[in-house]
Amino acid sequence: MSAAQPNPVYRASWHLARFLLRLLFHYRVEGAEKVPAEGPVILAANHLSILDPIVVGAGIRRPVSFMARADVFRLPFLSWLLPRLYAIPVERGSGDLSAVKGAIRALERGMAFGIFPEGTRSRTGKLQPFKTGVAAIALRTGSPVVPVAVVGTEEAWPVGKKLFRPCRPVRVIYGDPIPVPRKSKVSHRELEALTREIEARVRDLLPPRYWGS
Repeated sequence: MSAAQPNPVYRASWHLARFLLRLLFHYRVEGAEKVPAEGPVILAANHLSILDPIVVGAGIRRPVSFMARADVFRLPFLSWLLPRLYAIPVERGSGDLSAVKGAIRALERGMAFGIFPEGTRSRTGKLQPFKTGVAAIALRTGSPVVPVAVVGTEEAWPVGKKLFRPCRPVRVIYGDPIPVPRKSKVSHRELEALTREIEARVRDLLPPRYWGS
């Protein structure tokens, strides 16, 4: 099956997610047409809530692979479901090299790969400095990076809360792709420059209340 064509489980989950997001959070999508319909692409988004991977993935029709904590892959139902949602296991706090390799393999198969370069959810809602991992993966694979802004999920399902809050509007905004050359060797300066460009492009898509210092 083509990487651009989701499997039946992903497709059903996608439709369910869209329905629930619209029903519960008045979900709106902007700029989805800017995401390439095929070929490798990285979706780099700000991170506010546990909802964010669903919000980012539900905005476009092609399947999106995300990293997920390795321990949830050991739970009975999720051990079956997550691989069918193209999730990549990562050992939390270990700088898991296997997860990075998994992301690179997904991109080399022509997948879309979603990542939150801040590394953790923002507890203030303000955009945090991006880590260089997203730039390293992009340059290693030559994958374009689409900046993505997630808005409202910090109200819909705040960090630390066990339950979501319905009727809080949520939207996702996709920006213009950033072309990235494929390189076998990358300098620290190149990593920093691309990281800061991606961060600035995400910031430009966000309302001012999310801007960091």
